[in-house]
Amino acid sequence: MGLEETPIGGIDVDDITNILKGHVPDRYQFNPSSPMHSDTQGYRKSVELQDKIHCVVYVIDACKVAIMSTKMVEKLAAVRKKVNLIGVPQLVLLTKVDEVCPSVAEDLRNVYLSPYIEKKIQEVSVYLGIPVSCVVPVRNYSHELELEHSCDVLLLSAMLQMLRFADNYFDDVYE
Repeated sequence: MGLEETPIGGIDVDDITNILKGHVPDRYQFNPSSPMHSDTQGYRKSVELQDKIHCVVYVIDACKVAIMSTKMVEKLAAVRKKVNLIGVPQLVLLTKVDEVCPSVAEDLRNVYLSPYIEKKIQEVSVYLGIPVSCVVPVRNYSHELELEHSCDVLLLSAMLQMLRFADNYFDDVYE
């Protein structure tokens, strides 16, 4: 279950808050029509740092940025506001960048040189209200049988950025 644009579809924004704060147990079955509350069975009242989320990553398809519905953008904005209030760092993975730009499809090393990819990064930044520096372009493995160095570099770079953000979260918590 993920985010859906309808109010009764997908996970509720309040459930996301409970996940971030560590109140949701493993394998909990979400009910889109009834978000989890402190009196819900299984609700963790006392949580430790290990139960909490340390970094939120939004995965956005570069092919669908321009056609994202207003309702979805509003729901993502509501999630972002909740995450900001809790103080968890946020990052966007902009996927399938090779499918939206021929020069990047030809040579993935062009990803940071492409004006079109830069435009997509700017669009996502504006839609979600997340700084451009927090939008990381990546290419998906979809049909390859062998690993590709240039794809791995982007994916590992994104993973490193996630780890840095999580590490910064720990620095903030322990200060």
